[in-house]
Amino acid sequence: MQTRPLTRRTFVAGCAAAGTVATLGAAQAQDAFAEGGQIGSDARPESTQVHSICQACPNACAFTAYTVDGKLGKVIGDAFDPNAAGTLCARGYGYTQSALSENNLPNPLRRKEDGSFRTIGWDEAFAEIGEKLQAIIDESGAGAVGMVCNGALPTALAYGTRFMHALGSGNVWIDGATRNLCKEAAFAQVIGTGSYAPDFDNAEVAVLIDTSYADVTTPGRAAALQALRAADKPIIAIDPRLGTVASFADTWVAVNPGSELALLLAVCNCLVRTNRYDKEFVAAHASGFAEWVAAIDGCTPAWAEGITGVPGYRIEEVASRLAEAAPRVAIEYCNGTLAADAYVNSSQTARVVCLLNALLGTWNVPGGALLPFDYAAYQPEAVLAQAGPDAAHLETVPSVVGFPLGAPFGASAAASIQQAQTGSLKAMLLVEADMAYDHACIPDVDHALGELDLLVCVSQQMTQTAAEADYVLPVCSYLECGSLPVFLQGATPGVAIANAVIESSASNALPIDRIIEGLARSCSVEDAFALSLDEVAQAQLEGMGLTVEGLRETGSAAARQNVARVATWATPSHRIQFSSTACEEAGVGALPLWVPLPATSSITAVISDDMNARQRDRVAVLADADEPLTFNLITGQQPVIGQDSANVAELMDIAEQYDLDSVWINADVAAVLGIETGDMVALTNDKATCQAKAFVTHRIAPTALYLPSGFGHTAQRQQVSFRQGINPLVFAEPIIEEGYGILCTQGACVKLLKEGA
Repeated sequence: MQTRPLTRRTFVAGCAAAGTVATLGAAQAQDAFAEGGQIGSDARPESTQVHSICQACPNACAFTAYTVDGKLGKVIGDAFDPNAAGTLCARGYGYTQSALSENNLPNPLRRKEDGSFRTIGWDEAFAEIGEKLQAIIDESGAGAVGMVCNGALPTALAYGTRFMHALGSGNVWIDGATRNLCKEAAFAQVIGTGSYAPDFDNAEVAVLIDTSYADVTTPGRAAALQALRAADKPIIAIDPRLGTVASFADTWVAVNPGSELALLLAVCNCLVRTNRYDKEFVAAHASGFAEWVAAIDGCTPAWAEGITGVPGYRIEEVASRLAEAAPRVAIEYCNGTLAADAYVNSSQTARVVCLLNALLGTWNVPGGALLPFDYAAYQPEAVLAQAGPDAAHLETVPSVVGFPLGAPFGASAAASIQQAQTGSLKAMLLVEADMAYDHACIPDVDHALGELDLLVCVSQQMTQTAAEADYVLPVCSYLECGSLPVFLQGATPGVAIANAVIESSASNALPIDRIIEGLARSCSVEDAFALSLDEVAQAQLEGMGLTVEGLRETGSAAARQNVARVATWATPSHRIQFSSTACEEAGVGALPLWVPLPATSSITAVISDDMNARQRDRVAVLADADEPLTFNLITGQQPVIGQDSANVAELMDIAEQYDLDSVWINADVAAVLGIETGDMVALTNDKATCQAKAFVTHRIAPTALYLPSGFGHTAQRQQVSFRQGINPLVFAEPIIEEGYGILCTQGACVKLLKEGA
């Protein structure tokens, strides 16, 4: 077992293949994190086991870490955890190095008049920030103060919300790059909750919709999909790109970007028109069904063919497969809670996904769509009143003003930029949220942030946004602190909790809870945090027969009491809503219907009739040869690099070695343009022009180009990722979806030119 910190060289040597696979087995992980010797041997001292949760993405897989003399040796995913299933993904292993990054900030920083920063102490930082916050509140009211939290960090949202409420402000937003708020908000309009779990373990057919946008599946989900393949159960991928997760599929329906809604409407039309839907379930549980069916009467497969690029008979075949397997059909839209696509019609797509589940009768059926466990019902209100946010008597709640369809877990941070630009927001505190990078398509976003009276960044590294801040407060890595519990969804209820895995480094960084508690003291609202982190966690666990101390010993555990799933539809009608009054009042339509993209590709692609994902579809590319081809640009996460502000040198090395920052181009289109893998190409529109290497493949629709997210950072102190690759958002239009307040980051149109041509 290795007793010294892992070096970049040894990590790359052990994990170089991580860029092309979704998961690593425990044996491979041990090889990657050790160079000879065994725990307990004469050559190695005894190790200590520490249980925690990975925070490289919102899936929060539980793991056991083995440490020696306070330093990390290896990590192994917990077998009980439904996400980890005994291992971690490549990113999860790699992000263990975040605690050792050369880019981590060691001390609080205050901006000087010349724009540079100087180191200050924590007491000084808290006192100055508190004084400035109080002055802003006294002059402009509590509504002039807001906070944006990283949605992947449970402590950030809980503590941040409580702090804002203690100040009297309802301005709490979630960074959309870390949570799929579009999906959560739309699901809530149909079924009353923001999530559900597809039961792949018991399904007869699995459907993966747009999983390539957040192409980082959990090991547990990967194992379930692999088992379906081994059992010869159909797996259908509906996606413009055949990514890592969708590679499990036997059928790839390569839709044009942003046309998924049209295809799903046509599938629903087929089911209703051929009388192959679950009439009893719909009659018992749904409202507005007849009205919606009448509205989609023209949404036939023939209609959808011209929009999606998918032949009508293939759409009919998809409908037939689902009808034959119903109700044991597991449909996943995007990937867990991860951020994914946000077209102007993505919320409508999410609503139709819920309605398709209703037509198939899959809700809360084994092998179908499992509603979440209702953990909140087991948390005592008397205790949580001291631990949770109190929303009473808030001066203002701008997070929902103008966007009444916000997600149940928080409103999108895009709304905060709008308020900053109008001047109604005077101070912002950002907790591990790189707003300037994640909202790069909004004009003058840097200027809007810089013009605030006070901008405070709680960040592990000097991000693009932190470089604009008045104060930068360094937060320690997730391996150096605990967190509030994570409540597990899936087939079995369970809970996991993070513990400090390694000793704090020589830096002066603090955990999120201690930073926000310090800010609360400086603003004289420390009474809002009368309970410690462990006491808050214990309050959350009490009704489930669990204790913080017990979870520290086991890492993750089944809830001892019979935690039930959500049993009722928490909608105004208490039914599944095919029609929504709230959506109608918000201006997005009572019924989820087709919404076209503002602009589309100039390419017309004729796909062959081969539905086997293992056989490439031959494509005839039809376009005006005298004009540069126009594509819909899509983006998303790769298995290694994500949206996190703390970039890790080991993973960036892998990205560079395997050209993971390259632009994906369909092979048949590339042949027309004379482009080969490795050629330099230019992507251009009226927003930006950037160069990138080409990656030529048949695994992307002809009308699409794909640029991975997590690249193109411009903060020089993020040395490991500075100027590597392109930030796809520089090409996007600043469209914020009406009603939802979601930034539409996908589908920008760009032209592609071969460099030197």
